[in-house]
Amino acid sequence: MAGIAVPAVALLLQVDAPAPAPLALVGGPILAVGLMGTAMIAAAIGGRLWAGALLALLTGVGLIYLAKALGMPPLPHPFSTGLAVIVTSFGFAAMGKFLARVSSARAWMTAAGLTAGQALVLLIAAAAPGLFPDWLLALVPAQWASVSIQTALTGTGTRAASSALITLSGSAVVLLLAAWLRRRPGWCVPVLLAAWIALAALVWTRPAPPMPRADLAIVAAPAGPVAPIADVPPNPATASAIDRVRRQIDKWSAAAETDPAQRARNLLLIAAVPDLYDTEPLQSHLPVLVAAELEARLPAGQRAAILAAIAADPAAGSVAARETLPELGLPANVGDEAPVRNRMALYAARLNR
Repeated sequence: MAGIAVPAVALLLQVDAPAPAPLALVGGPILAVGLMGTAMIAAAIGGRLWAGALLALLTGVGLIYLAKALGMPPLPHPFSTGLAVIVTSFGFAAMGKFLARVSSARAWMTAAGLTAGQALVLLIAAAAPGLFPDWLLALVPAQWASVSIQTALTGTGTRAASSALITLSGSAVVLLLAAWLRRRPGWCVPVLLAAWIALAALVWTRPAPPMPRADLAIVAAPAGPVAPIADVPPNPATASAIDRVRRQIDKWSAAAETDPAQRARNLLLIAAVPDLYDTEPLQSHLPVLVAAELEARLPAGQRAAILAAIAADPAAGSVAARETLPELGLPANVGDEAPVRNRMALYAARLNR
């Protein structure tokens, strides 16, 4: 019950928190804790992999629907989110089954303790970014789950979190093997230790994008992480995500708006909303795509004047298209319009060339 109740309460506490999209920014850690606790404790109690995994999957679906009911916009990457939830559920269910095999009398207590300890690490890491070194976080299975889910919620999807997903899958296989080798302790401990270090090394050397944050400051000019534009080529995962956005723009009704000024605002939202999430490396590469789309979709003789008008008066026009960005595989934006209008104006000025 704790694996279900604690994440549900955490979601309820986030409802009134100011953010570009309520709940989405903290969905990764909250879902990771819920799946971890449910899968590991349930599998530890009965010693059944499928029981823990199934209960965790049901918990994940329930928490996602609760988040949507509380205001979380549509998922930008439903497939990636589902894959991350499935892999996480089976990974921690395997850990619970292993605990049941090696210490059946106290397995559920051990699972509860591991869940509480890893949840505390996630909480501290979210509250004080940079406090824990990267190599230490790479050793924590809950962190693997958190980044894989969070990348699906607000990042570039499955490919960017491939190392975390591979690590979670690999840990499940190793734990099941270790459960089979439990009567041979001379083999079991070395196998577990070597696998844990190897899997952690994969996450450390191929990290997923950093956790997003709410960057809602109203600023007069670009500076630091506000309205950046990349001057280097994107990495393969980011390039793949941008290509996907480019393909979806052709099907996005907001890009075909009849009013050229409103069409420009809609296209600028593609850069403005990820900026509010501070979703590097995607954030700084999307403006390059937006610049090309503005050049292709606005009349050449009007483009400079349209962008100058948006930069001078960000309050004009509509930003309703921000809620349809999941159609492009990008996070949606709801709530106060002022921050997104501010970023829209900054990019209008920067891309007016």
